[in-house]
Amino acid sequence: MAKPHLEIISGEEGFSLIELLVAVSILAFAAVALLESQTQAIGISSSLEQRSLASIVAENRLVQALSLKEAPVPGTHTGSETQMGVTFNWRENVRPAPGGDLTIIHVVVSSDTSDHELASLTGFRKGAK
Repeated sequence: MAKPHLEIISGEEGFSLIELLVAVSILAFAAVALLESQTQAIGISSSLEQRSLASIVAENRLVQALSLKEAPVPGTHTGSETQMGVTFNWRENVRPAPGGDLTIIHVVVSSDTSDHELASLTGFRKGAK
């Protein structure tokens, strides 16, 4: 019966410790860059969700003002509204349009935690006081 041929690896074959460390450090840098881009994507997605929900709040306020039987009272009105568990502050500025019988309704929505404007809408309604 024949014995299997065994090859012995000499010291010149394979990776050295330095080559292995360089390869691992390159992979580590690539992983850090990938994680950073994922973190940015999550932040952008969260910001987009906040702005979308704030736009819904602004649209709701404007529709309510436009659907009233009587024109809304001129002045600044404030309040808050919750969308999908997130609370937003809104500010509604109602004023007569110059030179006509239109009312301008401007709605600004911000986060409950800051005054940073997330959404803004302006509408016009007939029947200024």
